[in-house]
This record gives sequence, C-alpha cells and structure tokens, in this order.
Amino acid sequence: MVVKDQPLRVVCEILEKGYGIHFSYSRELVDLSRKVTVTAYQQRLKSLLEELFAPDDIRFTRVGDQLVLQQVKRTTRTISGYVQDAVSGEKLPGATIYAPILKQGTTTNQYGFFSLTTVKDTNSLIISYVGYEPALLPVDGQANRILLVPLQPLASLQEVVVSGTDKTRIQDQTQMSKVHLPLAAVQSMPKLLGEADVMRTLQSMPGVGGGMDGAGGLHVRGGSPDQNLILMDGTPVFNFSHFFGVYSLLNAEVVKSADLYKGAFPARFGGRLSSVVDISLKDGDMRHYHGDVAIGMISAKFNVEGPIVKDKTSFIVSARRSYPDLLYNATLKTDGELGRGGAFYAYFYDVNAKINHIFSPKDRIYLSLYKGEDNLLIKSVPDSIVPDASGRAAESSRFQLGWGNTIGGLRWNHIYNTRLFSNVSLNYSQYAFRTEYEFKYKMPATGQASDLYGKYFSRMKNIGLKADFDFRPRPSHAVRFGGAVIAHYFRPGLMNLSDKGSTPVIPLDTAKNWLNIRGTEMLLYLEDDWRLRENLYANLGVHASGFVVEGRFYQSLQPRLGLRYMLPRNWAVKASYTHMNQYIHLLSSAGTSLPTDIWVPSTQRVAPMLSRQVAAGIAKTSTNNAFEFTLEGYYKTMYNMIEYSNNSAMITQPLERWDENVVIGKGWSYGGEAMIKKQKGTTTGWIGYTLAWSTRQFPEINNGRIFPYKYDHRHDVEIVLTQQIGKHWEASASWHYTTGAPLTLPVASYHGVGTASPWDPGSGVDVGIDRYDGRYNYRAADVHRLDMGITYSKQKKRWRKSWNLSVYNVYNQKNPFLYYMKRDEDEKQRYLSKVTVMPILPSITYSIKF
Repeated sequence: MVVKDQPLRVVCEILEKGYGIHFSYSRELVDLSRKVTVTAYQQRLKSLLEELFAPDDIRFTRVGDQLVLQQVKRTTRTISGYVQDAVSGEKLPGATIYAPILKQGTTTNQYGFFSLTTVKDTNSLIISYVGYEPALLPVDGQANRILLVPLQPLASLQEVVVSGTDKTRIQDQTQMSKVHLPLAAVQSMPKLLGEADVMRTLQSMPGVGGGMDGAGGLHVRGGSPDQNLILMDGTPVFNFSHFFGVYSLLNAEVVKSADLYKGAFPARFGGRLSSVVDISLKDGDMRHYHGDVAIGMISAKFNVEGPIVKDKTSFIVSARRSYPDLLYNATLKTDGELGRGGAFYAYFYDVNAKINHIFSPKDRIYLSLYKGEDNLLIKSVPDSIVPDASGRAAESSRFQLGWGNTIGGLRWNHIYNTRLFSNVSLNYSQYAFRTEYEFKYKMPATGQASDLYGKYFSRMKNIGLKADFDFRPRPSHAVRFGGAVIAHYFRPGLMNLSDKGSTPVIPLDTAKNWLNIRGTEMLLYLEDDWRLRENLYANLGVHASGFVVEGRFYQSLQPRLGLRYMLPRNWAVKASYTHMNQYIHLLSSAGTSLPTDIWVPSTQRVAPMLSRQVAAGIAKTSTNNAFEFTLEGYYKTMYNMIEYSNNSAMITQPLERWDENVVIGKGWSYGGEAMIKKQKGTTTGWIGYTLAWSTRQFPEINNGRIFPYKYDHRHDVEIVLTQQIGKHWEASASWHYTTGAPLTLPVASYHGVGTASPWDPGSGVDVGIDRYDGRYNYRAADVHRLDMGITYSKQKKRWRKSWNLSVYNVYNQKNPFLYYMKRDEDEKQRYLSKVTVMPILPSITYSIKF
C-alpha cells in the first residue's frame, strides 16, 4: 500500500476494503484529518495501526469484525524559553520550534521568546533558524522552566548567504503580503557607494517602488511615502533617508532583521494605510567584544559591541559620517569661488547606541538611542566687491539647510509564566527640518547697511506608551493583545524674515508663533493566529483606535482577517481583508517626496484617511526548499485623500490655513504581484513582476474625472542575483525596470503681452500662458538601471577583511530626476527636458571585522 499526503480517514477507508474490516468511531471525539504518507508492504495490521494512530493518541480495540477507535486524553505541558546565538547571546526572532512526531510547532516572537504546549511524553524538539545549524533539544523534565536554546551560526560566508535550508516555508505562514529580510539578504545586494541598504533592498520587492533615481521614498501598492509605518525597535520614524534617499537612516550592520507588510496587516499594527516596515536591531554581544570598520569613497562607519557584565549586560554603538564636503571645501577655498572666508559643507551623520540588561530569567530591559542629521551650508564672502562712486562695499551671504531624527526607546520584557510574555515600551521620536538665510551688505562711505535674516522651522514629534502581550494557550492558538497611548505634537512651520540692519529691527514677514497643535491617539488590539481545522488556518483580529485633536474626537474600528488553506502537494491558498486608518497627513507638492514636506494632523475639515484592502494569492516552496513561489492579487480603496488644489499653494498660502487649500477625494489601487525565488545553492536571487494601477478622484480637480496618480507605474520588473565564487568571492547584480510615471503638461500655450494696460503695466517682458486640460495627462519615459558589485573576503586569525567594488547604473542610463519645460529662443519653441542626477557611480570600500 502506498498513500501520499492523504488524511487518516482515507487510509482507514483503504484498509477497510483491503482487510474486510470496519472502523467504528465518533467524528466529534476522534480526529482523523491529519495528513499522512504511508508505504507498507506485507506489514502486520496491528503494527501498522499503532504507527498510524500513535501521534494522535488514538487507541483501537477489536470487537468482532469492527475496530473501535477511542481518543485517549493525554496530559500536556508547556515548554518555553529563548532561542539565541550560541556565540553572542543575541536573541533570534522567527526561529522555528518543531515536534516532528506530533507535527506541531511554533516560532519565536520578535524578542526570541517561544512557548509550545504539547503532550507530556514529548521527548525532543527540533530548533532551526536561517543561517544557523539546527539543534535537537531534549525536553524530558523541562516543564515550567525558562530554557535558553543556543544555535551555532554557520561558519562560512557561503553558508550564511544561501541559508534557506531551515527556513519556515512560506506556505506554512498564515500571514500573506509579507517579506522577511534577514541581514544576509541585505549584505548580498549590490552596494550603492559601498553601503548595504535595508530600504533599497525592500524597494527591489514586487509591489514596492522607490520613486525617481536620487529621490528617497517607499511607494507600496500605489500608496504615498507618508502611508508607510516604519518602526525601529518599535519606535516610529518619520523620515528614513540621508542625502535625499541615497542612503538609508541606519547602518545596516546593526540591523538584525526587517519585516515588510504590504497588506494583510496584523491587528497589532495601525496608523498607516500602505505598509509596515518592522526593523529589529541587534542587542549587543553578551560574551565577546567585536565590531567592524569600513571606509569608502563617500562615507566611513564603525560599530562595536560587547559585554559590560558578561551574560548580564551588553552594549552596541555604531556611527557613520559622510565626508565629501571636506574635499569640496578645500577645493573651493583653493579656487577662491566662495572667497577667503567662505565655506561649503554637505554631509550627514548618525549615531546609534543600545544597552541590553538581564535582571532575571524572566525580566530584561533595553535602552536605545538614535540621532541622525543631514546638513548643507554655503557661506560666501567675496574678497572684493566692485566699488561705486561713493567708495568700497562689503558683502557676505550664508545659506544653511538641515533635517534629522532623534529617537529614544525604553523596553521591558517580562515572562509571567510559560504561556504569557509581555513587552512594555516607552518611546520618543522627533523629526525636524530647518533652513536659514543671511545676507549682509555694508557701504561705509554712504552709511548704507543691510542685514537680512530669514528662518524657517518645522517639527513633528510623538511620545508613546505601549504594552504588548503574547499568549500561547495551545499550539492551535497564538494570541496577541495590547494597547497604547501616543501624544503627537505638531509645529508645522515657523517663519521669520527680518532686517537686522535697521534700527529698530524691521520684521519683513513673521508667521504666527501659536501654530502648535497637539493630538492624542489611543488604541487597543486583539489578534489570534488560529488553526480552525487540519488544513484551514486563520488570523483574526481587530484594531480599535481614537484620535483627539482640537476638540474633535475621531474613532475607528478596524477588522483584520487572514485565511490560509492547504492544498495537496504543499500548495497554499491565502486570502485577507484589512481595514486601516491614518490620523496624520504629509503636505507635499506634486513632485517627489522631499525632507521639506510637512506633517500635519487631521482637522475639523480634513478627516483621517482610511483604506480597505482585499487580497488573495497562492504560495509554494519546492520539496527540497530550493525555490519559493508566490502570486498575489489585491484591490485597495482609499478615502479622505488630500491634494493641493494649486501646486504652489504650499508656498503662497499661510500654513495655518493649509486645510483650506487642499481638496479631499478618493483613491483606488489594484494589481498583481509574482515572485520566484531561489534560496539554495551557490546561485541565489529572485525575479519579481508587478502589474499595477493607482488612480485618484477629486471633485475640484480634472473636472471630477478619475485620473492616474503620480505613483501609477503599470509594469515593474526586478531581477536580483547573487553568485558565490569559491570561498572568498561573491558577485551580485540587480536590474530594475519600471514604466514611466504620470506627468501634468500643458496642452496649449499662448503668447502673452508684457504691458497689458495702462493700469497694469506689468513687467514689460512678454510671457507665455499655458492651458491645461487635465491632471497627469502625460507619461514620462520608462526607467531602468543595472547595479553590480563584487566582494572579496578573507578570514584572518583574529579579524576578517573584505574589499567591495560596486557600480551603480552600470550602463549610465539617463533616468530622470525631474522634468521641466525648456524654451528655444531661436526657434521660438518649448521642449520637455529632463534632469538626471544619478549617472554611473563606481565605488570601492574596504572593511574589517574583528
């Protein structure tokens, strides 16, 4: 008899026909739905039945020509603990704990904790994690104890990179529309200017876009950048880029893993419409001191970690700084372009620190801090100014631009018992933008003097207290619940322009200083990952939230549902429904996302954004776990979208009345995503394809007609390959192609007259008048780019060195950063021209790890 992947019930029916017997049992008491694979030749019926029924605790008794089946109640116990790196003590999120005989298992949460309730006579478990040797854990007499399960990391670079062997298969996860990104996947991507990058790796996934080359942004399934909830160890981040998106906010060496949710959001997440990026940072080595240093053409970085008290307290510190401005400053001073007292600075820096302390086997605390800024300064002091008849003149000017994040978090993990785990966190996050302008002019002979000073400042911050609980009552249920209170503080803009050279000082323009807005958000959530039947799994949840702002109370009840049904041959069918609310908005012009964009809360006139998304798909991992395939389709509706009625309104209108300068409408986003991924062998990588539509409708725009939005890219292709060459070499390449984005262009132009009438003399210069027929009525050129890199690594006795050579935009494709209308005065014609800011960029980086 040969039976492959069939329920026990089917095997019993085959045995009834073959042996002429009948099984008698109650379907309510005896469960025969477990799938089995049986190969038996000339085997005694009794031994075969004992082998089949033992894992399910079914006892059989012969009565005449019938076999009566009874379910034996067995006592259970709960096994819980942490899975950690055997070398550093780092906790491992997403590790798999599996009882092979019972075919039951669970995974560790984001803090490395697991809880598995199983039958009392279970004697061993298999523990596995990506990039680590699987371990067999004997569990005799281990009930009611907090276990520490160490896993040995795989030794060589090749094994780390291709370590998909013990990964939880995608068809075994109820969660859909999720991408799990371990550090090894980030490190194997081609490096732009020598830097591995978390966000750039996420942008290479189906359904995710990054905007124009040289512009930061994360556009997920037709959503805007402000619709992404980016969490760094549970603390939200409002701007996640340096150098206008060229670099990400974080040094990739301190990232443990990242999870991207494109839809089917678990109930514990809320506050954004399009995606959640949940980044877990390293905790620091509890046993040994080590770190790394890297020097590239643009920036340098280091990080170091180790124990403060061995096996009790650890730390990790990392820092980066770019330094081309030091070379430019020296060059400009030599050329004399900025004058003898002039200066030029354009750089970013970030510092990240974390302390991890274990109070007891049940209690540990984490303190994390982050500070990062981008700065631009241009100071000009000409050595001489052409004098007039009255004498000589002195002049100087200074322009400064800066933006950055300040983040802090305090977390307390506590284990109440073997089934209940909690994390209580207090976090702070601030994003601020500032710009200053100063112009000084002095003519001693006439006494003329001017000292103009202008400043613009914008800030958004929040303080949150959150409690999360993880309850594992039995293997068929994994329950999470919790709540939070978050205070949001908005200072959308403070502008001051004055002439300090006057006596008294003349205020030329001053924005109202009272434009400070506070909003309070409250939330509760409950979710359950529930095995309904042998082949049917569900993730059920609800997220309830409220937002108080300017005397107005908004509330929302957001249901979440995810379903998974297992088909024969390990195919899984998945479906989900998600409702999300967003209480904050990002004021942005029609162009790409910039650091100058301003965060504002919902108001009496502008209600919170909300979305409803349905998705369905299939997933499968090949029998040998070498290939992974996913196919998903989605449809998302969005309400209370905002858009400036006039593209220049953000500059020309007072900020305190911003909600009077926007229109409110609806949006739709729908499409399909496919990806095939190779995760074993010396050649790994993936191919992804996205077919998508993103549209908007506003009553006051485009005559009320639906139009394609600026994030509407019809086709997107991503190809990423990594090739291991021997023990020391690794090559990687990624190719990206996307169809052009919509643009708004005039359909006609009229010749204007500079002196229209005696009452309105005008400028005296003829001007053109454009006529527009609709919003986003033209498609830009398609965008494509090839990036390549090669890394040489060699292990020394006490340290490891590596050289990385990367080339961004290998064939120097002139992808657009922005478009503008250019006029040819000779031909009296205008042409559409583009600006390219990211040509071919080679880089070389040297790094050591010790």
